Amino acid sequence: MGINPNQVSLSTMRTSLAVTSPINGTVSNVLAKIGSYVDVSTPVIEIVDNSLLHLDLQVFEKDLPLIKVGQVINFQLTNNPDKTYAAKVFTIGSSFENDSKTIAIHSTVIGSKVGLIDGMNITGMIGINNVTTPAAPNEAIVEADGKYYIFIETDKKPEEHEDEHDDHGHAHDEGEAKHAHKNEIEAGAHGEEQTKNLHFEKIEIQKGVSAMGYTAITPVKEIPAGTKIVVKGAFFINAKMSNTGGHEH
Repeated sequence: MGINPNQVSLSTMRTSLAVTSPINGTVSNVLAKIGSYVDVSTPVIEIVDNSLLHLDLQVFEKDLPLIKVGQVINFQLTNNPDKTYAAKVFTIGSSFENDSKTIAIHSTVIGSKVGLIDGMNITGMIGINNVTTPAAPNEAIVEADGKYYIFIETDKKPEEHEDEHDDHGHAHDEGEAKHAHKNEIEAGAHGEEQTKNLHFEKIEIQKGVSAMGYTAITPVKEIPAGTKIVVKGAFFINAKMSNTGGHEH
């Protein structure tokens, strides 16, 4: 109780006691009510230490043979899939959970635990074996005419097209017009740093398995090592290319 019996006297009587928690954490539930009697076996409050959270997954019977202690689980919060966490299986349940025909898989959260709170719903993926494959963020892949594409940065310049006007009896080179426009922009920069033009090329791919925001990809033609891939905004680049005859810079 935190009271030294040798110091108890009429002049040191107290009307309240400080209850010290055996662990550091956050109060998640208050069980005691004002005026109620409690003893040593009565729960008063529940305290959660989020730094010691572990992860529980419900696995169906057919998938149980694929689960082993030590396997790594990548998981995301169901309501916030932007961040990925990791856990490692430390024990596998030996009985079914209620009538769900699922077995509980218990795992320890490894790495960052920021944003995790006891009771959150998660979506997890358990790694069965180690297979390395090229992958890209889902936002980097676009679909057009029943095929899938990604965009890479390239040194190839867009082709120039002549725009003929038969009704006026003359023609002008669109490339020259673009070049002249570029010179006007640079001349008006007043010494400011010039913006670098980026050229993109559409590459057809075959999609594979998607998980945790990424999709396995197999390019139809070989992509040189170190090639930069557009990971965001691929949809807008595809739309722009479609409007300009298949080229963008």
